[in-house]
Amino acid sequence: MRNIFPKWGKFKMKDEHKTSLRQVKIYSIVTLVLIIIGSGVSYWTSGRIDYFTKEVMQTSDVLQRTSELYASILERETNIRGYVITSNDEFLTHYYQSNIDADLLLAQLQELTEDNGQQQNNIAELKALIDTRVRVFDATIKHMQQHGDLVDFIDPSKVNNALIGYSLIKATVLRINEVENALFREKNNSLINNINALPLIVGLISIFSITIGLVTFFSIYQYNRAQKGANMEISRYQQKLRDQIHLLDDSNKELEQFAYVASHDLQEPLRKITAFSDLLNEQYSSILEGEGEIYLSRITAAAVRMRLLITNLLEYSRAGRIVDEQVKPVKLSKVITDMLEDFEISIQDKSAKITVETLPEVKGSETEYRQVFQNLISNSLKFSKPDFHPEIIINSETASPELVGRFSMLNPTLSYHLIKVSDNGIGFEKQYADRIFSIFQRLHGKKEYEGTGIGLAISRKIIEKNGGVIFAESSAGNGAIFNILLPFISI
Repeated sequence: MRNIFPKWGKFKMKDEHKTSLRQVKIYSIVTLVLIIIGSGVSYWTSGRIDYFTKEVMQTSDVLQRTSELYASILERETNIRGYVITSNDEFLTHYYQSNIDADLLLAQLQELTEDNGQQQNNIAELKALIDTRVRVFDATIKHMQQHGDLVDFIDPSKVNNALIGYSLIKATVLRINEVENALFREKNNSLINNINALPLIVGLISIFSITIGLVTFFSIYQYNRAQKGANMEISRYQQKLRDQIHLLDDSNKELEQFAYVASHDLQEPLRKITAFSDLLNEQYSSILEGEGEIYLSRITAAAVRMRLLITNLLEYSRAGRIVDEQVKPVKLSKVITDMLEDFEISIQDKSAKITVETLPEVKGSETEYRQVFQNLISNSLKFSKPDFHPEIIINSETASPELVGRFSMLNPTLSYHLIKVSDNGIGFEKQYADRIFSIFQRLHGKKEYEGTGIGLAISRKIIEKNGGVIFAESSAGNGAIFNILLPFISI
């Protein structure tokens, strides 16, 4: 055993841990092979025993049916003699029953020996001999019933034929029994041999089991010893990781503070640029002509757009950073109803129809979910078809397990709500379904539709922070459907 396992010295993370893990894998494979071999041999032997047991039973059945058939033939002979001697019809009743029994036994013998051509021929020959005897018996009965005796019926040739017929039947029955007895001895010997082999097989399986137990014990012992050292190393790494996480959190807070300060400081000169641009436009618009007026309007528009970009970047950096104290059950129906009041003017201007069906209660922050649906509804209104009244439908259902299984970031053991925001707008090509959720990604020019291309990126960040996913379905000119999967609130 010392040659199989390495010396157990001081733990080394990169060498002994890999070695012990490799040993466990090797022993596991050996264990599996031994189990498969033992199970296979045991199953094969059991099958052989079952097969030969059935074969022996079948051969015994053939011998029994043959014996019963021969007894039926003798009984028929006896009944005919009794009827001829006594003219008692009760013997005929027994005779006819013997015929029925014989036919049934012949049919059973043919079924039992259907896979044995030799026996099928013997049984067919026996049936022909019996039918010949039955015809003679039937003629005897008929003559007896008509004349009351057999004086004119019996002659030496018929007696001789009867003796020959009986001898042939007896010889055929004996031939059938000889074949079946030989098969019985052969099959019984095979059965005995397999039964005798069973203790050896059980012994081998026991040895396999003991070997498996020893190998598994030593491999697990070796692996556990190595694992203890690995766990100590992992604990050190985990502590380092926790320290790094704290540093990262501090860094994120500093970045967030920097983003706020930077946006505030950047917006101050932008406000001055906008203010002075407005002053120039008010006081010197009569002097500025041609390209000067165009340049001034471009400066003002650029400043406004820069301010919007800075504001959106600040919102994106803060999205999904709601503290745990702010997480609570949120009624989406109430959030959307309150939020739609802000779109009252836009809805009236576009004669839009917004239908909000029953929506679930989910966990998160009202402010964040308000921002998500505000972005989605704003997009639906913005990207509506010209000369068409926008129609937006918001509904919910339980997500199917197949849909949940499409997303690796979702927990397949949980149940999820599927919230849909559908519109009849211009839609987009299928290949852009994921791109639209990236920051600053636009499918249309700035002159066609206003915006910075950051709203859907913020929405995705918020939904994923709350344990869900958001994805879009659409085709050009056929509207869009934004699907949101959010987990049920656990009770």
